Amino acid sequence: MPAEHVPDDASDIVGEHEAEDVLMLATLIGIGAEEHEFLWIAKEAYQADLPAGWDIYFDEEGKHFYYNNDSNVSTYEHPSIEFYRKLYHDFKIKDEEFRKRQEERELAIGKPDEEDDAAPPSTADSAGRGPGG
Repeated sequence: MPAEHVPDDASDIVGEHEAEDVLMLATLIGIGAEEHEFLWIAKEAYQADLPAGWDIYFDEEGKHFYYNNDSNVSTYEHPSIEFYRKLYHDFKIKDEEFRKRQEERELAIGKPDEEDDAAPPSTADSAGRGPGG
C-alpha cells in the first residue's frame, strides 16, 4: 500500500510520526479528507485514554484489539469511537447551520456591486458642506 500524503494541517496538530495515525482515526470517525477544520476531533480521540475497564491486546496477526475486563467484550473498534463520531456529527451540523445563517445575513444585507467599491460619501459631503464648514 503506497504511503499517503499527510496534509500540513495534520502534521501541525501532532508530531509528524503521529499525523498518519490521526488521519486514519479521522477516517474512522467519518471526517472527510477536505474537512481539515475537524481534525482536532481526531487528534483528541488519538490522545484520549481508554475508558475504564478497557485494555489493548494484540491478536495472532499483530493487529490490536480492545478488551473490556468487566464485560468480557472484545472489539477491534476503539471503545470511544462512537463518542467522537457523534462529536464530529454535532459540530458539523452546527458549522453548517452557522454557514447557512451567515449566507442568509449576507443576502439580507446585500453585497455591494463591483462598481460601488468606492466608499459612499459622508453625510456632510453629500449635503455640500466640506470639513469644518
